[in-house]
Amino acid sequence: MVAKKKDDKVKDDYFEMIEGSVPKGYKADFDESLFNSETHRKLQSDKGWHSFHLLRKDKKKVLGSIHFCVSNAEAVSPKRAPFGSFELSSLITTSQLYELIGFFEKKLKKKGVNRVQIKSYPAYYNINSHNILTVLLSNHQYNIINAELGACIRIGDGNFEDRIDGWEKRKLKQSIKADLRFKVIPIKGIEDTYRFISWCRKERGHQLSMSYEDLEKTVKLLKGHFVLFGVYQVEQLVAASISIRVNHKVLYNFYSAHSKSANAYSPVVFLIGEMYAWCQTHHVTLLDLGTSAWDGVPNFSLIDFKLRLGGVPAMKLTFEKELL
Repeated sequence: MVAKKKDDKVKDDYFEMIEGSVPKGYKADFDESLFNSETHRKLQSDKGWHSFHLLRKDKKKVLGSIHFCVSNAEAVSPKRAPFGSFELSSLITTSQLYELIGFFEKKLKKKGVNRVQIKSYPAYYNINSHNILTVLLSNHQYNIINAELGACIRIGDGNFEDRIDGWEKRKLKQSIKADLRFKVIPIKGIEDTYRFISWCRKERGHQLSMSYEDLEKTVKLLKGHFVLFGVYQVEQLVAASISIRVNHKVLYNFYSAHSKSANAYSPVVFLIGEMYAWCQTHHVTLLDLGTSAWDGVPNFSLIDFKLRLGGVPAMKLTFEKELL
């Protein structure tokens, strides 16, 4: 066995993996997702949470975190949210992340957990971290049990119209000719916006995954993270979006829809274009258009539509492992 050099020992002493709350005085070296925040996790479940962190002690920084909700011998991240998974600093090394996975597995196993499930963020949020994490979880014998396909638009300096497919450009011109008007809806309009989107989905035989009562609870506690957008023809709402500021750089198009009566002038293209402009103004660098599936089956026409709007394919993977 080769002995560690003294310098290596000193470097090792800088880092510590812990379970529980982050010690006082430490700051996260990452832009935490709303869905992993303590406030949102308590909305998902008011009990059963176990958190694991990698600390850089000399700098008082948190380099990595993951939170699990444990019940019935199963640990899940998240409990009820679009995704959970890891929050990672750019300073964390691959070996440290690999060891952190092994660390929380041992701790969870001691609590009687026999299954771990991790729903990751869309790959395009951070492609490098996503690729590393996918490989390291595979190395730890995790299996991919679900794969969803979504699309994200990278926000640049140019015009939205210059990024989209020719067919969608024609639709955008139709919307402009129809005198559609875009508006950021005050948050007090959340119920009307939700009811409108729900009605549009029902027109097409679908329903929303979240009740208004649950959404209302979330908005009350996290009001600053929600943005409502509407497209009007004269005074009538014809398209709308409930969007979530996931972190400083990402806007997530959580729910959106348009009325069937507005099909002729394609208000959704106009809506996404105005949301793109809003992102430019508010220093958002990524517009997440969400995943595209009904009952686990890809909605191919919707995926293709998002790609024609300049979206880039973004897979979202769910990993699972049996702890033996």
